[in-house]
Amino acid sequence: MGNFINSTIFIPLLPLVTALFIFILLVSFNRTLNRLTKPVTALVELSLLGSAFISSFDYFKKIEHELVLSEFLEFFGGTNLVIHLNLINEKIIIFFSLIMILIIGLSFYKLPRKKGYVSLMISLGLISSSVIFSILLIDFSAII
Repeated sequence: MGNFINSTIFIPLLPLVTALFIFILLVSFNRTLNRLTKPVTALVELSLLGSAFISSFDYFKKIEHELVLSEFLEFFGGTNLVIHLNLINEKIIIFFSLIMILIIGLSFYKLPRKKGYVSLMISLGLISSSVIFSILLIDFSAII
């Protein structure tokens, strides 16, 4: 069961790493990347779909655990940040990820894909990563 718990770190990191990767590409190849709106949209949607897949896998396996981030990442060494992995948090993450995939898909079809479109996808990836991370930090089972 430890491998499944270790994979929960990837739930908020997938959209974050994808958005940072696209940002680095945008800074490096500004004119070219602004023309590649379909691959950018697909990358952001696939990262959110991957987060939803990992969360749904944990949900169907009924994995409930708490992870202390300082055990995995030395960056959080002095803090006591705890990721709460329970069924309620996983349902919320799945629902939020699917809503964000729908928003990104609708924005692909409805918005004009001009100069600021790739920046919008980067910001949606960063926002969704931070919301997923904050959902994991809050213990909703204690609230309900």
